[in-house]
Amino acid sequence: MALKKVSHSHTSAETPEALFRDIKNKKSQGLISHQADILRKYCQPETLNLPDVALQLPTGSGKTGVGLLIAEWRRCRFNEKVVYLCPTVQLVNQVVEQSSTIFGIKANAFTGRQAEYSPTIKAEYTNAETIAVTTYSGLFNANPFFNNADIIILDDAHAAENYIAKYWSLSIERNNPKHSTLFKVLVAVMGKIVLDPNYSRLMSNSSPDLGDLQWVQKIPTPSMYERLEEITTILDTHINDIKDLKYSWSVIKNHLFSCHIYSSYNFILIRPILPPTRTHQPFSTPKQRIYMSATLGEGGELERLAGTEKIVRLPVPDGWDQQGIGRRFFFFPERSLNEEAALKLAIDMIKETPRTLVLVPDDPTENKLATQISTATSYKIFNAREIEKSKQTFISESKAVAIVANRYDGIDLGGDECRLLIVKGMQKATNLQEKFLVTRMPANILFNDRVLTRIVQAVGRCTRADNDYSAVVVLGEELNSFLVDKNKRKFLHPEIQAEIEYGIEQSKDIKSSEFIENLQIFITHKEEWNGAEKDIIDLREKLEQSQLPGIEKLQASVAHEVRYQNALWSGNFEQAVQECSSVLSSLSGDDVKGYRAFWYYLAGSAAWIAAKRGVASMEGVARNFFKRAASTTEGVSWLYQLSRLNLEENQENQADKLRLTSVIEALESQLSLYGNFNEKKFEAEVKAILENLQRVKDTQEDSKAFENGHERLGRLLGYEARNSNGDADPDPWWIAYDDFCIVFEDHSTDNHGNSLGANKVKQATLHPNWIKQNISSLRQDSEIIPVVVTPCKSITNGAKPHTQDLCYWNQQDFQTWAEKAITVVHELKRSFPGEANLEWRKRAMQAYQDNGLDPASLAKNLRDHKLANLPIIG
Repeated sequence: MALKKVSHSHTSAETPEALFRDIKNKKSQGLISHQADILRKYCQPETLNLPDVALQLPTGSGKTGVGLLIAEWRRCRFNEKVVYLCPTVQLVNQVVEQSSTIFGIKANAFTGRQAEYSPTIKAEYTNAETIAVTTYSGLFNANPFFNNADIIILDDAHAAENYIAKYWSLSIERNNPKHSTLFKVLVAVMGKIVLDPNYSRLMSNSSPDLGDLQWVQKIPTPSMYERLEEITTILDTHINDIKDLKYSWSVIKNHLFSCHIYSSYNFILIRPILPPTRTHQPFSTPKQRIYMSATLGEGGELERLAGTEKIVRLPVPDGWDQQGIGRRFFFFPERSLNEEAALKLAIDMIKETPRTLVLVPDDPTENKLATQISTATSYKIFNAREIEKSKQTFISESKAVAIVANRYDGIDLGGDECRLLIVKGMQKATNLQEKFLVTRMPANILFNDRVLTRIVQAVGRCTRADNDYSAVVVLGEELNSFLVDKNKRKFLHPEIQAEIEYGIEQSKDIKSSEFIENLQIFITHKEEWNGAEKDIIDLREKLEQSQLPGIEKLQASVAHEVRYQNALWSGNFEQAVQECSSVLSSLSGDDVKGYRAFWYYLAGSAAWIAAKRGVASMEGVARNFFKRAASTTEGVSWLYQLSRLNLEENQENQADKLRLTSVIEALESQLSLYGNFNEKKFEAEVKAILENLQRVKDTQEDSKAFENGHERLGRLLGYEARNSNGDADPDPWWIAYDDFCIVFEDHSTDNHGNSLGANKVKQATLHPNWIKQNISSLRQDSEIIPVVVTPCKSITNGAKPHTQDLCYWNQQDFQTWAEKAITVVHELKRSFPGEANLEWRKRAMQAYQDNGLDPASLAKNLRDHKLANLPIIG
C-alpha cells in the first residue's frame, strides 16, 4: 500500500484576512469593509487572547463568514480545536454548506446522537484538521463529545439563554404523559407550602381560562428548603423513568438548594437564577469563547445568559449604528381594521406570495392559525420542527406557510425563499423564570433588552442580505401597542424605527384592497417603490437610537450576580450574601427598584439557608433582607408574603397590604388583556357591565343579567370574581388574596317600595358557610362578609331575627359606586404602560384607597351598613 503524504494545516497567514486571500477555491469575491474592520479589531493583541469576546454584526452583514474565518485561522495558525455552535440543526447544516461552497473552508456537521458521529469527522476534529459545527445541546449535555475544545464560537449568542440554561433546568409538563404523574405529585407537595390563593389553579382538572394560563408562581426559598429532602426524594423516584429529565436532574440534584421552583398551570420549572457554566468544563476550560450576534445588548444580558463575569464587546463597525440590512415594509392592519378583518387580510396577503413565514408566541396560537389558514387556502402548512431540521422542503413549495411558535430567531429565509413575514403577538418571556420576574416582581427592566432583541430578530427573518426585502405584517394588540408607541420604539435601530414609522402612516385609514395593492407594489419592487425607499431613508436620517434606562447599573451588577450564583452553587452561602450586597450597591434608584427588591430576596434566601445550616448570626440578616425586599416596593404581593417571616410586622397592616396588592396585580392582568392599542375591547366590556347592572326588572332573565354584570365588575376591578347557578347558592362573590371574601345575595328589582322578606335574608345568612365548604382557595380563618344588594329600604318582621352580621348595600348606591369604580379604572388604564410597573402599581393602590375600592375600605364601608339597622315594616 502506497504511503500517504502527511498534510500539515499550519498557515503562515498572520491574520484571518491574509488567510482569506490564500483560499483560492472560494466563491466569495472578497471581504466587505466592515468584515475586514472587525477582523482587524479582533486580531489586536489586547483582544486576541481574551477569554471571552463578543463580535456584533448586523443580520445579513456576513457574520457567519467572520466567524468561520476566525475559526479556520485559529485552527491553522495555532493548531487549535474549534467548535462552532448554532441554535438549530438546520443552521448547523447551513453553516457547513456556506463554509465549504462560499468560503472554501472545510467544516463538519455534528448532529444527531453522539454514538452515530462518523469516526472520520471525530478524528478530524480531535486532530484539529477541521472545524466542528454543532448545536448548543451538542456541547451542553451530560457527556459531550466536545470536552476539550480550544475555541468555542457561539453564533446567534443572543438566542443561547434557553439552550444553555436547559442543561441546568427541569421542565415538567402537565400534558406530557411521561411527566403527568410527577407533575401531580409536585403540585400536591407545593399545595402545602405555596403562599398563593391561586394555587387551586394547579389542582383544577377543568379547562383553563386565560387567567389560569397567565398565572405563574415561585416557591419561596425558605419554604422550599424546609421540604428539600421530600422534594429530592420525589424527583429521584419519578425521574428515574423519565429519560428527557434524567440528565438535567443528575446535574442539579446535589445543588437543589441553589435552584428555584416556578409553577404555572401547564409547567413546573426548576433551575438556578443564572446557569453556573463555570462548573461545565467543556465550556469553561477552552482558551477563548467568541460570542457573535446582531444584537449583543449593553446591560450585561450576554454575561447573564452565559454565566460569565465579563465579556469584552468589540464595537459595531462604522456606519452600522445608522444603516441596516435589507428593506422591510411594515403593515399594521389593526390601524384600520378590527382584529377579525385584520386576520382575514393577512390570509389574503398569504395568497399573494408563494411562501410565508408566520411567527407566534405559543403553541395554542400556532394550532389555531394553522387551522384558519389551511381552511382558507390550499397552502401546505409547515411547523418549527420541520423547518429547523431542513428548510429545503419548504422553499421548494410554491404554496407554503411555515408557522413557528416561541421561536423568533434561528430561522433564515432570505431572498426569494420568503417575501412575506407575519408576526402575531409578542414574545415577552420564554420561560417561567422570566415570566415571574416580569409579571410578579416586576423586574421588567432586566428583560427590556431581551424584548427588543427578540423584536429585531423576528422582523429580520426574511432580510438576510443587503439587497433582501420582505413585507412584515404585524398582528395582535400587544405587539401593535409596542411598535406604535414612539417612547418604546425609540430604543430600536434608526433603520427599523424609520421602517415602522413609514408603515404606521401607510396603514392608517385605508381599506383591505389598498393594503393588498401596497403589498403588490412592494413585492414587485418596481420603480413605483423608489419614492417610498427615499421616504424611509429621509425618516431614518432624523432618528437616533436611545439607550434603555438602567443599562449602566445592570452592567455594573452582572459580575457580582455571576459570582453570587457560583458561590451559592458551591454551598458558600456567606460569600453568596456578600455578592448580593455588592449587586445591591449597584442597583440604586427607582428605575431598577423591582430588580433591587428581587436581589434583597435572594440575599435573604442565601442568609436563611446559612442560618439553617448552623450560622446562627445569619437568621437576623435574612429577616432584615426580607423586610427590605417588601419595603422596597409597593404592589408586589409575593414579597409581602415573605415578610410573614418577620415577626415584628404588624399583622393587620400586612393583611391589608397583601389583599390590596393582589387586587392591583390582578387589575394589571385584566388591563393587559385589553391592551392599549385598541380601546374597543375594554369599552365593550364596560358597556356590557353597566348595561347588565341596569337590568333590574323582577324577571329571572334580568336577575341573571344583573348577577353577570356584578361578577364581571369584580373581575375588572381585580378581584377573583365568581358566581354559581344553584338555587340556594350565593350570587357573585369577590375574593382578595386567600383570606378575604365578599359574598353577595343580589335582590335586583325595580320595586323599591316593598320590604325585604325572610327568604332572601335566610339565603344570605347561609352564604359564608357555602363559601367555606366550596372555595378551596380561601383559608378556613378567612374574613367573609355577607352582603345583600337590594333596592328595599326596610325589612319585614320575619326577616329581623336572621339579619345577624349581614351587610346592606342599596341597589341604587351600588350602581352609583360601580360607575365611580369603572371611572377610576378608566383613569388608571390611560396611564397603564402595558406591562408590570411599580410606579403605576403605587398610583393604582392609592387610587383604590382614595375611592374606597380596596378590600379594607370595602370591608369598613359594608360593616358600617348593617341590614339589621333598616326599619321594620310589615
